[in-house]
Amino acid sequence: MQAYFIQGANAKYFFFPYEESTVLSRSKFSIVYLAAEAKTKQKVVCKQLSPNLFNNQSDKLKFFVEASISMQHPGIVKTIDLVVEDENIFIIQEFIVGLTLENLIKDNRLFDYKYNYFFMKVIAKCCDALDHIHKNGYCHCDIKPANIMVLEKYGEIDFHEPEIKIIDLGNIKPAFKPRIFDDNKRTYNIMYGSPEQVFGFDELIGEHSDIFSLGLVLYEAIAKEPALNTSNPMFIKRLQAVTKVPKHYRIDDELYQIISKATAKPELIKSTSKYSQQEIIHKIVLSLQARYQKTFDMKEDILSLTP
Repeated sequence: MQAYFIQGANAKYFFFPYEESTVLSRSKFSIVYLAAEAKTKQKVVCKQLSPNLFNNQSDKLKFFVEASISMQHPGIVKTIDLVVEDENIFIIQEFIVGLTLENLIKDNRLFDYKYNYFFMKVIAKCCDALDHIHKNGYCHCDIKPANIMVLEKYGEIDFHEPEIKIIDLGNIKPAFKPRIFDDNKRTYNIMYGSPEQVFGFDELIGEHSDIFSLGLVLYEAIAKEPALNTSNPMFIKRLQAVTKVPKHYRIDDELYQIISKATAKPELIKSTSKYSQQEIIHKIVLSLQARYQKTFDMKEDILSLTP
């Protein structure tokens, strides 16, 4: 195995780019490797901007923005370093020992109703982390089960008092402001995107948008299936933008009320093509007002249902 060494501002790091087993994830935007700090051999995560995007100024700027936003909170992944080479850019982040919420939701050993309190506490912890992001004037913009890590301690998850970290700050933006690198590409997962994201109203995207997405994650964590349960792309946009989150036999009335409040959507009875842009914006603003205004309030309501 041939190691690749990179020199950062704080230390030297190495990883094995040609060893597939060291690739943690891969997307159109980036490749994420398991890496290590050269001197201490401490594990870190090395996120590389996809080489074919190096000359794309918009994607490069987005990568720099992710690296520059440092959130000092135990529930948010920590960025350690930024490495810029002639034709490569790398973000070095802390290595997290744990499992994604996505994996835990799919684990049939956790389908028993007694684990519902565990999942609710995970979402409550996410509320704390998002509150920190929001108080700093930002919106995560891509809250989904794959971007929530549940930490392991001594090889085990604490099902009574779970700890979490929100990861992947690649879509983070100032709340209620347009993106400075807007290139009209959708980079969030539409299955968890808020109506304001789906319609592309950047200046309406803020903490309410993360609350909406977290409400859908809460639904999925308990129901064991997404609230938007369709793979037909023709229906996804309308369903996500205006269709009320359905009731589910695994979700009791009290919890459903919390989810419904978090995921309030604009009341667009007619086809969206029958409304003017200003009418849609007005309807969305009304739905924002109907949602939780702060993650703290959502957290308190969730914890009131746990023992």
